Amino acid sequence: MSNSNAGMLKDVIGRSCPWWLSRLIAETKETESSLKILTTSAQRLQLRSQLRGNGENPAPFCPLSSVQLRASTSIAEAQVIMTHGRRLRMVSRNSGDVKLHVDFSDFLSCSGTCLTDVEVEAVRLTELTRKNSYTSPFWLTQPQLESHFRNALAGLSTGCLPANSPHVCEVYENPNMFVELSCGTATTARYANLGEFRAQPHADLSLIACLSFLRIFSPINVQTRRAFDACVESRLRWECYRSGFWCSIWGTVQDYANCGFSTLDGAIGVEVFDALGNPLFLIRALCTTAPLNVYSRCYPNDSIFTASETL
Repeated sequence: MSNSNAGMLKDVIGRSCPWWLSRLIAETKETESSLKILTTSAQRLQLRSQLRGNGENPAPFCPLSSVQLRASTSIAEAQVIMTHGRRLRMVSRNSGDVKLHVDFSDFLSCSGTCLTDVEVEAVRLTELTRKNSYTSPFWLTQPQLESHFRNALAGLSTGCLPANSPHVCEVYENPNMFVELSCGTATTARYANLGEFRAQPHADLSLIACLSFLRIFSPINVQTRRAFDACVESRLRWECYRSGFWCSIWGTVQDYANCGFSTLDGAIGVEVFDALGNPLFLIRALCTTAPLNVYSRCYPNDSIFTASETL
């Protein structure tokens, strides 16, 4: 794990930044000494009314950036906005509504969240990270790896081996390469660092690409307003990553009709199979005739607004 002073930096809520930040700073060519407060794209959206714009658009894959607050805005005020403010949801025809965001944690799951809050497990993860000199914060079980990286293009863009590589089984059978974790549940599973599955042994994975692909993303069904099962979510995650269009609301034509909405003629969708093997043709909310009404129904407590392009 890096010994840089990245851990001395704070995010806008005052939390210390994770060890992998220094590598991300290097990838994005940021100068660490110039960074004062670290925010993700989702956090910057929440603070947009308090930020002093400089007319520049952030890099599309850079999840961390310095923030300059208005002179009249204190850090304490920004923290209140982040903690208690009404959630802002920006809907864009070009990029959807899910901004790049991961937990500021030393160890991340395949869905961008903190892997475990169990202290003894975090110690074991730290020890193996240092022992094997990992540069990736992501840890996955074998089923998760096979689900997320089933598509060879996912591995190609992030620098990972395809999920059907013989090396995958070898890793999960080698006690020097995995950690058995419960992650606070009643059962345990073997977790391996994503760095074990590098396509090029002497080349690091692209941390920016991995953060983009494994961001926090939980798509919901327009009718039930509940999350899809894991296999459908994994398929939608890959589709969103491939297209660069991250939409959080999906449904079949019938799902939308049951809610009083219509899809556009010839709307493009994604063919998936749910956990029971049933085929589904899912269409994103932005391919309906009234997308903002769809978002208002699914997120009644959010302040929904559009990007510069017309919806």
